[in-house]
Amino acid sequence: MIEPAADPGQPVRALLVEDEALVAMFAEEVLDSLGFEAATARSGAEARAKWAQSTPDLAIIDVGLPDTRGDKLARELRGQMPGVKILIASGYDVVELREAFKDDGLTGFLPKPYTEEDLVKATRALGFDVTSS
Repeated sequence: MIEPAADPGQPVRALLVEDEALVAMFAEEVLDSLGFEAATARSGAEARAKWAQSTPDLAIIDVGLPDTRGDKLARELRGQMPGVKILIASGYDVVELREAFKDDGLTGFLPKPYTEEDLVKATRALGFDVTSS
């Protein structure tokens, strides 16, 4: 399970931005099992609408979205919510992404395809105290 949010009365929220249905179902199931309150968006536009309604503690953003690049969306989210922790998921080499976000200590990377263990490690690296169930 996950440690409580900064406000003990509030759940720890994760916004998963992933257009591939099977990947989204898998990741949401893992996030739920770790204790996150997970919401899924299938596009950049849907992600913007969801984060406007509820500030996430964690955003997991796929680079290859149908309407925008995930790294661009991550920068936009960072500009609006400087404290949100972000994982950028990509099936491509992340060298350029790591360079682009090298000064952002609240952004990590999740190579695709990823396993439950990979997702747990990535969330831990961002400071979430999670254990798999």
